[in-house]
Amino acid sequence: MKTKIVFAGLLVCSALLSSCNTPVNTVENTDKNWQKNFIRNKRVEADEYLAKRLQIDSVDSQDLPGGLMKAQVAVRNTKRSDDKFAYKFQWFNSSGMEVSTSAQPWLEKIILGGQVVYLSCVSPNPQCKDFKILLKELD
Repeated sequence: MKTKIVFAGLLVCSALLSSCNTPVNTVENTDKNWQKNFIRNKRVEADEYLAKRLQIDSVDSQDLPGGLMKAQVAVRNTKRSDDKFAYKFQWFNSSGMEVSTSAQPWLEKIILGGQVVYLSCVSPNPQCKDFKILLKELD
């Protein structure tokens, strides 16, 4: 009997702790050597809401003239209803250190049910060699 009460208490505590955080979804390059073609995703961290609604179809990058890099992420709404989320890109140098850029705001996006949208951004300077995209749920 005591075991059941302790187990139930642990379940309640874990549920409460997991609801207190506000996770941000991220997608980033697995290979720290950059490629011009498709990039294997290192990780996609999704909060419970977006993980059920949005799917990352592809993550691509392209070298541009002048040493800049263009990143593009294809996001698919797996539901029939429209959804609203925000995103922004973070840029990193060849050592994996974040490149300090002017405060980039979160960009809002509305995605229709079943639609695929392409989120893209060009690196702010030639020192940027890698990137991460952050996605978060909007009310």
